[in-house]
Formats: sequence, structure tokens, C-alpha cells
Amino acid sequence: MPQCLEKLKRIVTVEPIIFFFMTSTFIMLPAYQHLVMDKVCQELYEDPSICADSGHRQNKEVESRSSYMLLLYTAMTSLISILPAMMLGSWSDRAGRRSVMMLPFILSLLSGGVLLAVVLVQSLSVYWCLLGAAFIGLTGGHVSIFLSSFSYVADITVESSSSRTLRMAIAESMVFVGGMVGFLLGGFLEQEFGLVAAFGAYMACHVFAILYILLWLEDPKPSYSTLNLFSTENGGQESGASILKYARLSFRAVLKRRPGQDRLKLHLLILCTFLNNMVAVGDNSVLLLYLMYEPREFTTATFGVFNSARMFLLGAALLGLFPLLMRCLKEMTLAKLSAVFRAASYVLLAFSTNTWMVCLVAVVGMPGGITQAVIRSLSSAIVGPDEQGAMFSFSASVEATCILISAIIFNGLYPLTLPTFPGMPFIIMATFSIIVLILMQWISEMPTTQPRLMLQD
Repeated sequence: MPQCLEKLKRIVTVEPIIFFFMTSTFIMLPAYQHLVMDKVCQELYEDPSICADSGHRQNKEVESRSSYMLLLYTAMTSLISILPAMMLGSWSDRAGRRSVMMLPFILSLLSGGVLLAVVLVQSLSVYWCLLGAAFIGLTGGHVSIFLSSFSYVADITVESSSSRTLRMAIAESMVFVGGMVGFLLGGFLEQEFGLVAAFGAYMACHVFAILYILLWLEDPKPSYSTLNLFSTENGGQESGASILKYARLSFRAVLKRRPGQDRLKLHLLILCTFLNNMVAVGDNSVLLLYLMYEPREFTTATFGVFNSARMFLLGAALLGLFPLLMRCLKEMTLAKLSAVFRAASYVLLAFSTNTWMVCLVAVVGMPGGITQAVIRSLSSAIVGPDEQGAMFSFSASVEATCILISAIIFNGLYPLTLPTFPGMPFIIMATFSIIVLILMQWISEMPTTQPRLMLQD
């Protein structure tokens, strides 16, 4: 039995952590957006009974003000999380991955408590939600979960490129499996029991994740090198500026000279990560507002079902379709095809006018998650074993920055295009996906300098 347990611990590692975090995130996302729309409506009309009518919540003034409020929330999360995201990966190279995984879950519990208070106390302004954003940002939020989790996967899969890519794909699929469960559960809880139940489930997911990390997960053996160890001669002086030291290590891991064109490849892969996250953040920011607006007029429950189906298909593509296709196609080919399908799905979404067209978007975009899984695998293969956390930390800080930029673009653009062409933000998302396709083609044409880096088609 102990041997079976040890074997199971090597198979099941960070996947439940990503699952719990993403489930909680996608429970909270529509609930938070709904909370903002309700609060904005109440502040506009000063009569809670008026806002019980969905027609008042969906007029242009409420939609516009809610969009700008969501922009403030995203900006708060992004700005505060940049520094933590920059230093935590390098710190995890030295202190272990579990510590970094724990921090976002602990402060997210406090964030959930703030949002729960805003729901229960009618007199609290919608701006109190920004305090919840601050708690999430203090530990980097989802970017800290990703950098620690994918660094962990890189630590335990050093034997081959294909093994690492498949493990990265399985971990990446938990984003979508968690999204499926989160949207389905969140929509049901909100529809049947209200926002209190939704935010309660959000907090419960974080409790489960903390218990899993404490009771199940074991740190891989840390790697030490001159990159992540403080010099002994300056040890006393360096301790007072450790935060800056860890941030500098992240920059060093990305900017250092590497054989051939590996440094340029790494920079292009990080740029692809930036663009992919721009699209993901923009999608999450405006999709609910877009689908609830006429002529689509989705309810919260319908939105939850649609996103659950969409996330299920994305996760199924990574768990089932991707390993199957890797037997006959190379990973870079699959990554480029994934970008094409993702762009096509957003073009279709921009012109969707009814429910069946929106549902078709989920089918067309099914392979859309493959690109990012390949990008993470290739990025980790370029850097050394002692640079995994530092590299993912830099990448995570770029993701945190893109949260703000994406929110400014999409939450700022959506109210402006609402009277003319509401689908314009999704056309821009499709354009970003095409740029990712071009960059991936450029990377695939570069010569390979390391045997484990299989970039050519």
C-alpha cells in the first residue's frame, strides 16, 4: 500500500491545485460580474426592487458603468500582482514550490470574505470589491499558481521533451476542466441559491486546495546553483534587499545569453504567452456582458452552461485529442493549428446573433488550448533545471501586466462599440491569435540547438 501511494503521488501532483483554483475562479467570475451589475443598478436607481427587473440591469448605462468597474477591478489585481509574480518564482527555486502555491489560496479566502460582505451588507458600495482585488493581487493570483505549478511539472519531467509536453498539457487541461465545473456549479448556485452560496463555494475551493497542499503534495528536491544562491561574501547586505534580488534573478534567467537563437526563442514564446493571456483576460472581461445583451440575451444559468460546455471541450482536447494527434503530428504543427481554430472561433462569436451560433463557437474553438501547453513546454526546455521558477516567474509577471492592458483595451472598447458593433472586441482577440500563429511559425523555422527542443515541423 505505501508503494502504491508513493506511485500515485508521482502521478497526481499539481493537477488538483490548478483544478481547485480555476474552479473557484470561474465560480467567482460570473458571480462577481453579476454583483457589480446589481450594485451599479442599485446606486443608479436607489431602489433595490427596480433592479430585480433584468431589463433595468441590461440597459446601456448599467452595462457601461459595470464595464468600467470591472476595468478598475482588473487594474487593481494586475498592478499589485506584478511585483509578487516577479519574485515568487525565483524564491520557489530556493524555498520550494509548495510555499508559493499556498499564498494565493490563503489571501483569496480573505477576498471571498470581502465579496461576501458586499453581498450581505446592502449599504456597502461597489467600490469595496476593489479590496477583494487587492487581496488577490498581493500574492500574484492565478499567475503565481501557474508559475509554481508549471515549475513543479518541469522539475519532475526532465527525461524527455514529449513527456514534459504531455504533462504540461494535462496540467493545462485542468484550467478548462476547472472552468467547466466552476461555470456549471456557479451558474446553478447563483440561480438557485443566490450570490451568497456562490461566494461560499468559492471560499470552500480554497480551503480544499490548502488541505491538499499540506497533506498530499511533496516538494521536488530543490536545485541550487550560482543563479539562485546568494553569494556568501555579500550575504549580510543582500538579506535586506531579498525582494529585489529575486526579481533580478528572474530577469537574468530570461535575458542571459544562450546557445544559438535560444534566447530569441524564449523571448518570442513569452510574447506568445502575453498575447494568449490578453485574449483570455479579454474573453473573461466582456463575454458575460456581450452574451446578456440583445439579441443573444443569455441568462446567468445559460451563460454557465455554455461556458461549462466550452471548457469541457477545451479540456477534452488537451486530455484526449492532443496525445492522440502527437502520434502523427509534431507539437509545433498542433500549436499552430490550435491558434487558427481559436481565431476562427472568435470571429464566429463576434457575428453570433442567436444561441446556436454561440454554441458553435465552443465546437470550433475546441483545440484552442493546445498552443499554450506547447509554449510552456518549449519555454521550460530552453532554460536549465535551476532556472525554471525564475523563468516562469518572469513569464507570470508579463501575464500580470497583460491583465491591465487587456482590461483597458476590451473593457474600454466594449462600451464604445456597443451601439454599433458589440462584437468588435472579439475581432481584436482573433487578430491576436493570428499574431501568435505567425510567431509560432517563426519559432519553428529557427534551428534547434538542444536535442530536447523539438521545434521543427
